[in-house]
Amino acid sequence: MPQTMQQKRAKFALDEITKAIKSVKQKEYKSYAASMPFMIKANGLGQTAAFYYSKGGTHKELYTLLSEWLKQEIFKGKDLLTGITESDMHTYLAAQAEALVFLQWVKQFANAFMDEEKTDVSSPEPS
Repeated sequence: MPQTMQQKRAKFALDEITKAIKSVKQKEYKSYAASMPFMIKANGLGQTAAFYYSKGGTHKELYTLLSEWLKQEIFKGKDLLTGITESDMHTYLAAQAEALVFLQWVKQFANAFMDEEKTDVSSPEPS
C-alpha cells in the first residue's frame, strides 16, 4: 500500500532527526527547529531560508534538512534558495505551506528524541 504524504513527511523527518542526533548540539537544534515555523510565518520562506543558511552551524543543518525535503517534493531537485528564486508565486506558496507542515514533524521528533541537556556533539550512549 502506498504511503500517504503525511507518512512520507514523518518518515523523512524521523530518519533525518535520528541521523542528526549524533552530529548536532541537541538543545540548539530543538530550539531552532521550534523557531523556524514562526519565522516562516512572520518573514516568509525565502527570508527564513536565507537567514538559516547564512548563520551556519545548527541553523544550516535545519536549512539543509528543509532543502532536501522540498527538493524532493516541490522544487524538482533544486536547492531551497535556488528553488525559491526560480519559482513562480504558486510554487513558492506551495513550498511555504509544505515547509510549515513538514517542520511540525521535525519539531515533534526533535522534542521526542533529542536531549535538552545534550549540548555537545558526541554520540549518544546506547540505551
